[in-house]
Amino acid sequence: MIIAVIGGGVIGEAVARNLTLSGYDVIVAEKRSERIRELENLGLRVTADSKMAARQADVVILCVKPKDVESTLKEINEEIEGKLLISLAAAVTIDSLKRLAPGAKVVRAMPNLAVAVRESFTAYSAEQGLKPEESEIVINLLRSFGVVEKIDESYMDAITALSGCAPAYMALIAEAMIYAGLEAGLERSLALKVAAQAMIGTGKLILEGQKTPSQIRDMVTTPGGVTIEGLFELEKVPIRHAFMSAVKAAMEKSRKITLALSGG
Repeated sequence: MIIAVIGGGVIGEAVARNLTLSGYDVIVAEKRSERIRELENLGLRVTADSKMAARQADVVILCVKPKDVESTLKEINEEIEGKLLISLAAAVTIDSLKRLAPGAKVVRAMPNLAVAVRESFTAYSAEQGLKPEESEIVINLLRSFGVVEKIDESYMDAITALSGCAPAYMALIAEAMIYAGLEAGLERSLALKVAAQAMIGTGKLILEGQKTPSQIRDMVTTPGGVTIEGLFELEKVPIRHAFMSAVKAAMEKSRKITLALSGG
């Protein structure tokens, strides 16, 4: 199966590399000459001709910025007739994609930056009428990125804010922990490793250990202990509200962009 990845940016590169590692025949379409050289140096097959890439492919994965979706689909519209089109462009709805590429079989997906290490949570929605075998192809492709889950498209703005933006939120927490480690005299490399592994371990306790966040907190919080002292300080600032407000603000921004791009 030949997969055309249209757009060779950070996400496009990660998608192409993961699909190649999964055994797919991948061709990347990228306009920028300097970026083409970088991708070729990674061992990827690259072309500047999006139409040619789409024509050769069985499935097309759109990895361009939302503002470039319309011009890109106008360019390759004839080449994707009857083919699966998986769009990773944030805030571009299935209806908008169908309007621009009426002959394609449209899927909208939202990964995050962790696709680069095959640890993305990728939510997807599909147009009605997709055949079971086509749905299976979509799921298998997206599994190359990490965890996959089908959702109602109405939740996509929430997923964008919660999952798509999550690496930035988590990086902010990790950075604060690293600075605390530096202040305590730890080497930067050690503080970074401790913070990152703490996040990985906590995530695995939730997903694999089937513990809720509150259960994990209670498990490490003993009367008069070190952890409660740290939590006591954290409770002096509205940290929960800050994160909840951040996700809410990001979700509202995603909705505004979605409406603007769909002409609403």
